[in-house]
Amino acid sequence: MTSSIETFARADDPAPRSATPFSVGLLGMLAGLLTLWLVRDSTALDGATRSTVACLAIIATVGAYELLVARVYLRPSAGLTRRALRSLNIARVAMRLASLACIYAGIGALYWLLPEYHGLFYRPFWSLIGTLAPYVAVAAPFYFAWMDTHQRETGDAYLLLARLLLRGERPSNWRPLREMLAGWMVKAFFLPLMTVYLSANAAQLNASLSAALNAPFSLATFRFMYDLSFAMDLMFGTVGYLCTLRILDSHVRSAEPTTLGWLVALICYQPFWSLISSQYIRYEGSMFWDNWLISMPVLRIVWGSVIVALLLCYACATMSFGLRFSNLTNRGIITSGPDRLTKHPAYIAKNLSYWMVSVPFIEPLGWQVALMHCAALVAVNLLYFVRAKTEEKHLMNDPDYRAYAEWIARNGLFAKITRACR
Repeated sequence: MTSSIETFARADDPAPRSATPFSVGLLGMLAGLLTLWLVRDSTALDGATRSTVACLAIIATVGAYELLVARVYLRPSAGLTRRALRSLNIARVAMRLASLACIYAGIGALYWLLPEYHGLFYRPFWSLIGTLAPYVAVAAPFYFAWMDTHQRETGDAYLLLARLLLRGERPSNWRPLREMLAGWMVKAFFLPLMTVYLSANAAQLNASLSAALNAPFSLATFRFMYDLSFAMDLMFGTVGYLCTLRILDSHVRSAEPTTLGWLVALICYQPFWSLISSQYIRYEGSMFWDNWLISMPVLRIVWGSVIVALLLCYACATMSFGLRFSNLTNRGIITSGPDRLTKHPAYIAKNLSYWMVSVPFIEPLGWQVALMHCAALVAVNLLYFVRAKTEEKHLMNDPDYRAYAEWIARNGLFAKITRACR
């Protein structure tokens, strides 16, 4: 039996500080959704442009808090100082800009070499690049100039890369260079996907909202909430890959160090996912939850409400990252929002929703097909389980995450359930 002293200790056991408060992410989301609402009927803006404007609204809202209120650039993790440490060195700035140009050229060459990026599927991404490129070209010199005078460490990864490429100087420590290039590869892979998905979702969200308003408290309402949840997730996913900046303390601290970690993460996304799901992991049958429960309206409403709750939890888990969401990298430990309840809340909510949406255990073609679909979905669940474990192993190198993991072990949802069952 737990003593009163132990109970009091748990009650007076606050969670470690989150890199971003959940309330700030919520405020940013409201700004993003309001922007989408305001431009929904604009004939001059396509889906990609509307999505870009909404993401910029989130960046402006959350970024204003980070810079003006939290002043995250003064955190030790940012490696910056309030006052200039040294005079501006134009040569160093030029070398950093040369490194950035080489990185962009390398990523562009990969896009050109890979047929995957030549089709119409990625047109929204190219639209985003065309919109943002002039602003990046103008802002980059000023950003690197400010960083040159305020960054504690002068020999950063950009300078190391420039010295390697321009002078042939091999760095004494390759880790900063590896981490920077790995971070750019993560961005190069995921930003196009997030942009494309968000662009399509923005158009779909507008249509589902109209349907829900015309037929409230129907299946159209569920479809709107379904689309809304993914819009929330995709907006913050896109924002996260756009805002990898040290001045916002959203830079990459470390990247996933194992091949297994990269493999299980990338396989969950296009083009890899379609290759394996069409041949090996096919858990969706002909019967979805709404058709299965069509003759049971009350249970249908309850079932749909649980799905929506899971998807909103999934979206809130992404939203709690603020400007720091990213696969395969550590950009600051999040301990607010759903992460206050358990580790990996997004994975848990997403995988539970898979079972409730696809109902693989219900199959008109017979129990053998149902069993096959269930086995395939278990394989998907195991894939996310391995993702979670590789991420934990990576993040355990961060003392902030170790403190968070210990706190969750004492105060998380499953710890409370375990104590209640004793």
